[in-house]
Amino acid sequence: MLHSNRLHLRALEPSDADFLYEVENDHEAWRYSDTIAPLSRKVLREYALTYDADPFSAGQLRLVITEEGNNNLVGIVDLYDVSSRHLRAFIGIYICSEFRRQGYAEETVKLIEDYAHNTLHLHQLGAKVDATHKKAVELFTALGYKLSGTFEEWLSTPDGKFNDLLILTKKLS
Repeated sequence: MLHSNRLHLRALEPSDADFLYEVENDHEAWRYSDTIAPLSRKVLREYALTYDADPFSAGQLRLVITEEGNNNLVGIVDLYDVSSRHLRAFIGIYICSEFRRQGYAEETVKLIEDYAHNTLHLHQLGAKVDATHKKAVELFTALGYKLSGTFEEWLSTPDGKFNDLLILTKKLS
């Protein structure tokens, strides 16, 4: 359920702290998140050691994406704002630069959708996407996500301008 011929989605391990350090401190990706400062290895080690993998109690699920067979680290996928009451969550995905544009993001989203529907019994998933992040918009719309709303000028950019935030959603059942 959490693997395909190419990919495996696995639980976060304490040994992933250094990988988390690389991912969380990729300042190029910060513009698509609320991150504004680097995180220390110590903070990320403590996070990995105390990580609560129950998405309904923690409100999130973080999985490491690896290549099936060789365990190369491909990226991270999150379900966040997980609601047991409303049976919905948002997806966040990060693919390492050397694995981009190879279909890993699409395959990962399909795997997490299957898990969300068949294991967590979620009704709906959503993605919050910067309107200028064309690859992410294309990814989610190609997978059947529909534009459900736009927050105008919601995201600030490094040059002092503002981008729209798109809310894309997909019913799983």
